Amino acid sequence: MSAEKVFHRCQTNPVLSPEDLPFRALAVLNPGAAEVDGEVILLPRAESADGFSDIYVARSRNGVDGWRIEGEPILAHGQEGWSYESWGCEDARATYLAEDGCWYITYVAYSEMGPAVGIARTGDFARAERISLIGATNDKDGVLLGRKFDGRYAVLHRPDAGGYQHIWSAYSPDLEHWGEPHCVLREGAGPEWDAVKVGAGPPPIALDAGWLLIYHGVKRYGGGLLYRVGLALLDAKLPHKAVARSPGSVFQAAAPYELSGAVPNVVFPTGALLRGEELWMYYGAADRCVALATAKLGDVMGELEPSPQAGG
Repeated sequence: MSAEKVFHRCQTNPVLSPEDLPFRALAVLNPGAAEVDGEVILLPRAESADGFSDIYVARSRNGVDGWRIEGEPILAHGQEGWSYESWGCEDARATYLAEDGCWYITYVAYSEMGPAVGIARTGDFARAERISLIGATNDKDGVLLGRKFDGRYAVLHRPDAGGYQHIWSAYSPDLEHWGEPHCVLREGAGPEWDAVKVGAGPPPIALDAGWLLIYHGVKRYGGGLLYRVGLALLDAKLPHKAVARSPGSVFQAAAPYELSGAVPNVVFPTGALLRGEELWMYYGAADRCVALATAKLGDVMGELEPSPQAGG
């Protein structure tokens, strides 16, 4: 199957634009996604007119329109005691852990010292309690997996080390102390579609075959960067071990709202819902709005192949 036929864009895209917000914003993008009590909840990042970002809560019965958007953020920058968020709270992902009976929100804590990955918890998406940063700055794309492994939490993240931007994993007994690093997925090389960097998208989805990971890959074209979407499958018991990977991208910017915006040629997935046998992928489009694409789970899994680059 052609990769461009795996995901199908929602006909009413974009599903959330700055004009939909109950306050002035330059952009709304890169939302975490959850499904609670028959509602779809998005956690989009909204950029204010002065350039700072906060994370808000939007609710919809059908996950497409009729969004009810809170006027105050669930995670706001500039909170006392959290200097690492002085410039913004960005790009949330939402993970439910049944063992803890709550949702965890991973997000980018941004300041003059650079980006870092923050973790917060919530029981109702009305308020969130900050927990920790998973490490130092120059780190992004943190996603928590939806269960513990031998009593330990597991996270994927993308530290920038010497210009290399691979997807790494780490484990923690308490969400504060992290260790046992593994390189999970490496960026490509040369002309590959993901040669510049890779980063985790939504939290991996638990399947019988393992953990399905949607990720973004970046290639440089002239003076710009082109963001596309790829897939990987992680081992069910050892999520730091990738067992398969899509040989190429499965989704790229093509619609006008993806090609033109604050940052053109960007599709940046951060939220995913498995609804029966259909996968819903929410993504930021051109760093300005939120869009939705859906795919049959069987078609998505059919894109995966064992790969020498899958695994660390």
